[in-house]
Formats: sequence, structure tokens, C-alpha cells
Amino acid sequence: MLSSDDPFALNIAGVRDLSESPTNKISKGTGTPNGEGASGMTVDVLDLPMEDSELLELRDRWEEIYLPYQARIEEIWKRNLRSYLGRTSSGAILDNEFPTAANLQFEAEETFLPAATARNPDPYVFSDDTPEGNKIASDVQTMLQFHAAELLMRRKLAVMVRQWSIYHLGVIKIGWDTKINDLKIENRKIQDFIFDPTGYVDSYGHFSSWLGERMACTAEELAERFPKQKSYIAEEAQHKMGTKVIYTEWWTNEYTFTTFKEKVLDKNKNQFFNYPETSSTEKDEYGISKIVEARNHFAAPLKPYVFLSVFTLQERPHDITGLIEQNVATQRKISDRTEELDTILRQAVNGLAFSMDNFNQETAKQAAQALSNPDKGKVLVPPGKPINEAIARIPIGDIPDAFFDDLEVNKNNLRASWGIQGIASQKQTSDTTARGMILNQQRDTSRIGGGITDVLEQSVAKSIFDWFVQIYMTTKFYDDKHFGAILGTGKGVEYVELTATDIDRQLVVGVTADSMKPKDEISQMNQAMALYQEGVIGPKKLLEMQKFPDADDAAADGVLWATDKKAYLQLNFPELWQQLQQIAAQQTPAPEGAQTTAPQGEPASAQMAQMAQSLPAIPPAGPSPVTPEVVHA
Repeated sequence: MLSSDDPFALNIAGVRDLSESPTNKISKGTGTPNGEGASGMTVDVLDLPMEDSELLELRDRWEEIYLPYQARIEEIWKRNLRSYLGRTSSGAILDNEFPTAANLQFEAEETFLPAATARNPDPYVFSDDTPEGNKIASDVQTMLQFHAAELLMRRKLAVMVRQWSIYHLGVIKIGWDTKINDLKIENRKIQDFIFDPTGYVDSYGHFSSWLGERMACTAEELAERFPKQKSYIAEEAQHKMGTKVIYTEWWTNEYTFTTFKEKVLDKNKNQFFNYPETSSTEKDEYGISKIVEARNHFAAPLKPYVFLSVFTLQERPHDITGLIEQNVATQRKISDRTEELDTILRQAVNGLAFSMDNFNQETAKQAAQALSNPDKGKVLVPPGKPINEAIARIPIGDIPDAFFDDLEVNKNNLRASWGIQGIASQKQTSDTTARGMILNQQRDTSRIGGGITDVLEQSVAKSIFDWFVQIYMTTKFYDDKHFGAILGTGKGVEYVELTATDIDRQLVVGVTADSMKPKDEISQMNQAMALYQEGVIGPKKLLEMQKFPDADDAAADGVLWATDKKAYLQLNFPELWQQLQQIAAQQTPAPEGAQTTAPQGEPASAQMAQMAQSLPAIPPAGPSPVTPEVVHA
């Protein structure tokens, strides 16, 4: 749908009105006497009916609009990047060698990222609840899981979050890889984008207005991509095809065009959308070819970008703030306190007084350097006062506890802002032992999940999966069979084949809530064991929670062993059982008619069912070690 306030859309509408409207026009055919057949120039469905000069004027206007906004936002980027890297406000690294002391901004983000992107997002798909629809939904879901794993989606989402934290906006571009003939997703540099300053990122991760992306490559690569413009590109590069060049790809939802200097290299409609086409076989009652509506996952074309935006009022392209920006002042306090403490401790170690009777300024300086670094030499005390009076260390007073308390409060405030206080590496305290540590982790997981991870799952990942389905349905790309496989339930491999024509109905795509949150399997197993020992769950549930293979058989085996070891031996080790019976018979003659062997002809499951009727209650504690018993009949 063309926006009524989009200048690009208005230009397009004007051209359409001139070229497509039947008003004040005479229908005149050229193919046959009756006017039927192709008339005028043939136009491809993806052709963009705008002059190159119009597009270049539009480009110049858009770049002019963005420049003032860019100047303001770039200052915030620089400040955030300095804080993340641990640089001073002047941009120099401390001592020209190391980052600033106690850089918790870096620690917080790099602790936060593995927690926020611990797992690949788990997609789900459903359709019209018919057998055919369920089969299509299952195949598409398998293909989505396959592409999420193959394209390293979790890793690319982590880069996206890091990008967002510094530049207040993250981006992933969806595209088509001609080398492997399949879809792809890429992290793009947000600094290379040109935005409409009045546009914003909506809840689905889509930008609401036009945008452009600067791209860099060699002149040779650019000529390979746009072979029709090879001579112009070579001329601009002075025929040195290894020269680095920069071009811009411009997008609206409906159209895209590419500019390089004063040339439009390419222009066309959105290639990721199936547009209505004229049927070559179907005709209406008047013999006119019908317009066939194409099937799409999207209701309308979209730009092939998905953005991460969290702290937004939807008033401008970038977020109004970010976690790094909010903690710049706190990080400065932490660095200042750490430097002050270092200075105090250095004074405590190197606070020396030299007697003027033994040293002059130069010899005192040499002695001080030697004392601070004994490996470089020994201290030679000149004659004068006795040695114990020639050099004296100056003691310092105790550092107030409030100094350390303030430093610790600032560190905790920064970690709490990022939601990592319970999962960061810290000295063990009463709050980080046993129950307190678990509660802190639960609070932090909730903070991360309810903040960034929730946006990643329900906005970014969902939109990326929607894009995958749209490409699956695009006949230009998925015209041939594409294959995908994942490791399914029961360690089995699920294998699917998919083409655009296979998806003949509408699908609903989503992401399972909390699927990206970290899952501590060791803690889950320990929790399961504790519940079992308390009698809250049985052995089957215990084994299921610990992901034991074939939990049903394992639980039945454990129950039988714990309740009746004789029956367990008779069922699982019949030969041993016979030997034990024979030993018992030799020691004590069996009464007449006594049965010394297991019932013949009765299946094992029936024997278990018969014995289970008289089994005693399951003891809460674990079974004792195996001790074979001699059974006397």
C-alpha cells in the first residue's frame, strides 16, 4: 500500500496516473485490427516506471534531510563506544596501553549477551487444522528450524544486540545467496544507513519510511553486479577496477533503486513479493486474460530489513536511550574510585622519606626507583645518618569503609541495570550462596527475558521467520525443491523438501516464549533429584526431567528392583534364577507340589502385572546395593 504522505510514493502515483489511467485516452491496439494483443512497450512486472533523473533528485533530497539528524546522533555513538571500550573522555586509552580500570560496561554487556541469546529462537507454525494444512505447517516449521541453525541465527542476534547497545539500533538484512541458491541473513552496519528522520521502528521490527544503505566494494565487484553499467563504473574508477567504491541502495516497501555518483545502476519493484500477473491460459467471459492474484505470506511488500529497537517512543529512527548511555556516569564513578584506590595504595607502598644528610635530590630519586622495583638494583646508602634513620617509610591512615561501600554500590547498580547481578562473577556473600544466589539468578533471568530477549523473540526473530516463509512462497526463489533437516524428537532426523507451490494456504508463524532464555540443565537435574527425594515426583518423572533415554522402561525397571528383588531377578535373569532355585533345592528338599521355576508360557509383561498387584509401597530412599538372596521354597 502506497503511503499518501511519502514523497516517493506520490511520485510513483503520479507516474501511474499518467501511464495507467484510462481517463481521456483512446484504446487503440497495434497487434491486430480489433485492438487485441500487446500494445506499446512490454513492461516486466518488476519494472519501476520512473525516470533516472527523478530518482537522483529524490536521493539528493533524502540525503539532505538526514544530514542534520546524523550529526546529532553520531555524538551519542562516539560516547557509547568510548565507554564500552574503556577509553577516557578524550578518546585516548589509559596510559596509551590499557583500557580504563574496572570497565564494568564491557563486563556487563558481555555477561548479558550470552544470557540474552543463550539459544536459537524456537519457531512454531500452524495452519487451518486440516491434515493437509498440518503437514505443510510441520514442513515449514522444520525448514525454519533448519535455517535458524544453518545461518547461525543466535550468533547474529548477539551481534545485533551489541550493535543496538552502542548505536541505539540494530539491524539484520534478509536476502538471497546466489552462490548456494538459498536465503541468507546478514548483520549490517547501522552507521551506514540513511533514514527518514521522521520514521521509526514499529513493534514488528520494520522501519516505517524510506531508507538507504551505503555499501562498499571494489569497482570490479560492482561491475559484476551491474554489468550494464560496467563502462560507467570503469570510467569513474579511472579503469583501475581494484579501486574501492561506495554505492547506495535505496528502499521503500514497494520499490528499490541503486545509485552510484550520478548514475542509477538499477531500479525495480520489491523482488521479494509475488505481484499479480496476467494469466496466459485463463480468460474471462469477454475473452480477456484474467489477472491472477499471487499468494504471499505478507499482506504487502516490505523492506528486507529487521531492526532491533527497545527504548523507543516511535518518534525517530533510533532509540531515545540505551543501557550503555544510561551507565556512562556510573562507569565514570567506578573508574575514578578505582584509580583513587590505586593511587592511595601506591602511596602506601612508595611513601618514602630520605635524609638530606645521606641523599641529594638525584640520589634520592635513584633510591626510590630501586626500592619500588628491587629487581633493577640494590640501594646504596651514602654516608651520613645511620641506615635506619636515612630512609623512612611514611605510613598512611586507614581507608574509610564508606569509600569501598560507594565503589561496591556503583558496581551493583550498573550490573542491576543490565540484569546480570546474579550471574556475574563476584565474591561470594550471603546473597550469592545457595538460595540467595538462585533467587538472584531467577530475578536476572526474568529481567533479561522481560526486556531484550522478549523483544528479540517476539519482534525480531518472529519477523525474520516471517521473512523466511515469504521467501519460501516467492516463486522467483523457491521454484525448485529445497531441502532441510533437523534432529527431531527421539534423536531421529526430520527431513523435508519444500517449493513455493507446496505452500497453498495461509500460515501463522510465531516464536515460543522464553525459548532464547538460558536453561541450566545441571540445576534442573539437581532440582529433579531433590523433588524425587522429597517424594513429590516419581522415578519416571525424575528420569524424564533428567532427559534419560527411554524413561518408561528405565522407571519400570527401577520400581521392580526397589520393591521386589526376587521378581526382578526372575524376570531379567532367568538363568541365574534357575541356578539359585537349584542351590536352594539341594540345601532344603522342596515340599511335594512346590513350584521351583517361573510359570511357563506366560509373557514377561503378564508376570510383571501379576506381581505388581502385590507390590509394597515404594520407599522414598534409593535402592540398596544388589545382594542375591537364596530362596527357600
